[in-house]
Amino acid sequence: MTETLDAHRSFSEMPAVMLAEIDQARAALKRIESDPLYAVHEARKAIKKARSSARLIRKGDAPASKRINAAGRRAATVLEEARDADSLEQIARGAAIHCETPEIAAVLRAEGERAHRDGLRIDRARAAGQARANLDDMAREVAKADLSDDPDAAMAKGLARTYKRAKKRYETAKDDPNGVTLHELRKRVKDWRYHTTALKEVWPGTVKKKRKKAKKAADLLGDHHDLTRLIERLDDREAPHVDDAITALKARRKALEKKALKTAKKLFKRDPGDLKDDLKDAA
Repeated sequence: MTETLDAHRSFSEMPAVMLAEIDQARAALKRIESDPLYAVHEARKAIKKARSSARLIRKGDAPASKRINAAGRRAATVLEEARDADSLEQIARGAAIHCETPEIAAVLRAEGERAHRDGLRIDRARAAGQARANLDDMAREVAKADLSDDPDAAMAKGLARTYKRAKKRYETAKDDPNGVTLHELRKRVKDWRYHTTALKEVWPGTVKKKRKKAKKAADLLGDHHDLTRLIERLDDREAPHVDDAITALKARRKALEKKALKTAKKLFKRDPGDLKDDLKDAA
């Protein structure tokens, strides 16, 4: 669940939102022994939200924003290997289930098994311990953040910055759609979604309406990224029907690309300058 500011709370209290997200990551990591898949996935998700919140306060306290984001990046990185193995297993098995060609489905199931074996070699407990230390660093940096100087203006500028960066990534992805440009768009769309959700009780309804489109775009782009990772992994294999599997996955990915860009076009149709003026007027 994304942490939010209550209607009566000022943007200057955003550090409390980040600390709550960090606590969610810590709580998830407590389950690293009993449910490692859940622990890694939920911890990384909470860390991403905390880092996204740090980017939102960039116009209010840039030094703190950068330090918080850097500590969060370190926390996420130590969990990345486990996440990659676990998610690739799920992606491959899911693709096999939805495949109607038995030979291609067999290729995908085999890739899922390989990812599973990769995952067995990872020391998740050690990674969780390192992540906890990085989360402690992150929390200490959050405590130093100061948004007391004109928080309304900082909020407006922060949201405007998020929107402008996302629209720029959309324009790049539209002109040259590929795994890299669409993944970068996905990250900025998720920022926009997190930020409008975090501020949904303190910001105008016109912004809140964007959240559903942002979720749809992020989900489509996430599925696109998953297929890109699976295709890249299969590209290193030499076995019967691997090329057929790659061709089928690329066709599915192309359909996702079209839907994602169509949704993003609706999401980012406004001029960033006009949106910035509206946000300032509402602050």
